[in-house]
Amino acid sequence: MVSWKKRLGWALVVLGGAALLVWCARLAQTGLSLRKHLAQAQELAEEPGGLDPAGACALVGDLQGDVGALQRRAGGLIRFAPRLGWLPGVGGDLRAAPHFVSVAQGLAEAGALVCDALDPALAALEGEGGGADDLSLEDVARLLDEGRPELEQARAAVEGAQAAWAQVEVEALSPWLAERVAMLDQGLPLLRAGMEAATSAPDLLGVEEPRTYLILAQNDDELRPTGGFITGAGRVTLDGGRIAELDFQDANYVDDYAHKPYPEPPGPLLEYMGSELWLLRDANWSPDFPTSARQAAYFYEYGQGVPVDGVVALDQRAVELVMAGMGPVDVPGVEEPVSAANVRQFLRAAWNPGEAGVTREWLYSRKEFIGNLAVAIRQRVERDPGSVDWVRVGRGLYRALEERHLLIFVPDIAPALARAGWDGRLRESTGDYLMVVDSNLGFGKVNPLIDEAIEYRVTLYADGTAAAALSLSYTHQGSQEGVRCQHPLPYVGDLTYEEMMHRCYYDYLRAYVPAGSVLRAATSHPTPGRYLLRGEPDPGQAVTLDDEAGRTVFGQFFVVEYGQTLETRMVYDLPQVTWMSDGQRHYSLLIQKQPGTDGVRVRLTVALPPGARLVSVTPSPSRVDGEKPTFELELATDVAVEIAYE
Repeated sequence: MVSWKKRLGWALVVLGGAALLVWCARLAQTGLSLRKHLAQAQELAEEPGGLDPAGACALVGDLQGDVGALQRRAGGLIRFAPRLGWLPGVGGDLRAAPHFVSVAQGLAEAGALVCDALDPALAALEGEGGGADDLSLEDVARLLDEGRPELEQARAAVEGAQAAWAQVEVEALSPWLAERVAMLDQGLPLLRAGMEAATSAPDLLGVEEPRTYLILAQNDDELRPTGGFITGAGRVTLDGGRIAELDFQDANYVDDYAHKPYPEPPGPLLEYMGSELWLLRDANWSPDFPTSARQAAYFYEYGQGVPVDGVVALDQRAVELVMAGMGPVDVPGVEEPVSAANVRQFLRAAWNPGEAGVTREWLYSRKEFIGNLAVAIRQRVERDPGSVDWVRVGRGLYRALEERHLLIFVPDIAPALARAGWDGRLRESTGDYLMVVDSNLGFGKVNPLIDEAIEYRVTLYADGTAAAALSLSYTHQGSQEGVRCQHPLPYVGDLTYEEMMHRCYYDYLRAYVPAGSVLRAATSHPTPGRYLLRGEPDPGQAVTLDDEAGRTVFGQFFVVEYGQTLETRMVYDLPQVTWMSDGQRHYSLLIQKQPGTDGVRVRLTVALPPGARLVSVTPSPSRVDGEKPTFELELATDVAVEIAYE
């Protein structure tokens, strides 16, 4: 006869097994639910028809429930997981498990808080209280102001998630997991910047007091350091979210040099273009946009007597990206609607003189189209906001910011913009750095005809220093006959924008490299005096300029003849660009994109020291010859390369 103790023991075993099975089933159910909702979130983000805000908020609620259930049902197991970090293959994943849960909790909490803050706006979008057509910019400003407490809490939750992510040893994760969480490395800073912008938005939109911003229209057909020649200057004043004032004018007529003294311009502008005064149109000489923005704001206030609270610069590509969500707009004086597909064509054609040719009236009115377009867009937003695809506009703005076609400097949110990389500053880097900056000093609109390619070769030494060879190729793709290099082109007769494009390329090149780099050799490109405004030949030698923003700068002037290719090369020594960590030596390179450019091709080759063994490379190289990885890159955005070797 079985004793009652044995019966009780077996009963407890059976109950324990059943409880374990139930726990496992519930945990599996939670995992499957979380997986399903994450897949739905990805599908929602990639939905071509646009984001459904109400659906997104419902999904956020589901994800928050999943994360809470996971924490309740597997909290002990998650806390224990790091003790199994010694397991091969998945040890890094197990050590990171508590941090991943903290990241998930923070993001889910932030999402729920944002949805609570924007609930009135979502109600309007669903048709309550007037519908989407009645949701104006003023309403958005008011709703953001009312929801600021929740948005502040959401920002704190995102910061907590970012702090948890910082504890994750990304290099120790399994390849499978590392691939799936890679977006967090870029996405969390952007999300934090977005939350900071949302909490600051009421103030920026003038809820408490009017705010005035300077808008710089940059023509990337005439490339300059921050994106293009400053062709137009606008002033927009926001009062309670309402556009109280919008004014655009030719940048040439902002300054008051007839009554006030102006400083001398940067040396190359004086030497090669004969510019005796430094004016607003040339304010963006520094590729560090906060520096150029401050200079532009100073010139604007100095010339117009109007202080500004921030500066926004955009090029033609940014206009195209934003207008993709606007649809066609009717612009006064233009026979057909203007859209993303033809706006660049109209911007160029509007510059052309009429039948009367180059006249005084034309000089003062040739850039009116920019202001008229801005007014047309404003009217569309104010009178028919429901016709605007705001999600597509948002995506266009995001892409313009990421690809440096749109730059923003607002002191109130400068740290957030810097973290997101949207302020156009010269970025900091721990290792090697390269930024190629071209400035069109030829009075022409020739950059659409220039194909540029970069080749960068680095030879690493055992002591952590390196040698670098930077080769640049400029191919002029013009195909007209009889074009000769003529520096200034007089505004006379029937001059057209097309003629301004078919010119030789007068380029002032600057290469920004790590501080302490030493130029050893460079190709010279002498320019004959007949090509130049001053009539004197130029030696075309590369020189070391004054340091800027903690970078050593090499500068060189040359002329790319029409239809020809010019190649130039700089050889220089790099300071300490590698460092030791965890028994391995690391090399990193940040290649920063010049605003206003599109997809410059880059070939990068890194030669390791003799006897070194390659351990890891990010991104994947196109090929590896021995211990020499080669990368074929495209500068659509900034590019970061990481190499570990031993």
